[in-house]
Amino acid sequence: MRPERVSLGGWCHLDAAFAVELMASVGFDWCCLDMQHGTIRTPEIVGLLQAVRARAGTALVRVPGGDPHLVGAVLDAGADGIVVPQVSSVEQARAAVAACRYAPHGTRSWGPLTAKLAGPRPEPAELGAARCYVMVEDGAGVSNVADIAAVPGLAGVIVGPADLALDLFGSPYLTSDPGTVEAVAPVVAACRANDIAAGVFCGTGNVGLWRSAGFSMLAVESDSALLLSAARRALAEARAVLADRLPDHREHAR
Repeated sequence: MRPERVSLGGWCHLDAAFAVELMASVGFDWCCLDMQHGTIRTPEIVGLLQAVRARAGTALVRVPGGDPHLVGAVLDAGADGIVVPQVSSVEQARAAVAACRYAPHGTRSWGPLTAKLAGPRPEPAELGAARCYVMVEDGAGVSNVADIAAVPGLAGVIVGPADLALDLFGSPYLTSDPGTVEAVAPVVAACRANDIAAGVFCGTGNVGLWRSAGFSMLAVESDSALLLSAARRALAEARAVLADRLPDHREHAR
């Protein structure tokens, strides 16, 4: 088994090329463009992938589901890998990998769009090596993770802790709860047994928690959350400064 490599990723919700380039510019090992819960849609994908590539970054795309046509289109647009959410069974995991592979190993249709820029005759074997990650986000997925992680061609299993906590405990806000962390131990074990990445969306301040739990592919935070928290902090700081200097605004106005 290879030595475990830890990678840090940035999550991109916003359909703005400059926002994506900002995320890619800070040095994340990879950036994931989120078509499931973000504002990103198919027409923007090429430009957003170019924004990641402009900073020599690795670009993953979370598609809304396992639709093989959308998976193929995103890979043709230049994604380095695909993240398929809400995978609960080995059959779903096999279908996700098949959507990333050409015949005779998969169902992906031949249509190398951006790959032609590198040369006139791109090879199926090279393009068919796109990374395929699946997300385990419910109790059924955790129960089946030993079989899911053993699917040939899978690059890793990523835990969605909010959906998992919602399924197991009825609340998406228990992502860092000890019960949630304990519940995903089988994911780490299954990934290590198959020498693939064990990933998780960490959220602000939880990188150490999830690394200690054994995860090696860590999505640090999203652009939307970072912008929102920074805006709130800046506004609170500005109000605090004004309150300190002008304790009575009505008196000052006179």
